[in-house]
Order: sequence, then C-alpha cells, then structure tokens
Amino acid sequence: MALVEISLVRVFRYAGRDLPDPQPEMSVTDVLKHYARQFPKLNGAKIIDPIVENDSYVYEFRDGGFGAKG
Repeated sequence: MALVEISLVRVFRYAGRDLPDPQPEMSVTDVLKHYARQFPKLNGAKIIDPIVENDSYVYEFRDGGFGAKG
C-alpha cells in the first residue's frame, strides 16, 4: 500500500479577497497582525476556523464591525 502525502497551502480571505500566506511558519494570529498593517479594520478581527477549498486551507478574517449603526 502506498501512502500519498498532500500538503495544503493556507489562504486568508478578507472582504471577498484572497490573500496569500506571507510566511508558512507564521501563526494564523501573526498573519492577521501582518495584514492589519495593510487593512486597519483587521485590528480586533475574528479568525474563522479554516475550510478546505480545492488544495487550500482557507481562513477567513472578519472585522468586528465597529462603527456600524444598529
């Protein structure tokens, strides 16, 4: 019996946009901090558990929606 090893890449999704993994060794929290410099609304965002899409783990970042009127 042969074993097949499949490695999935990480993709980070924010506001409908797929962002590449800046460095596979980084934790998901560190990736969020990395992208928060480019997208300030990510400060305080939630990390949604990943789903598998094609050959990727897709993590979604959702901002807290601060400033939205209810």
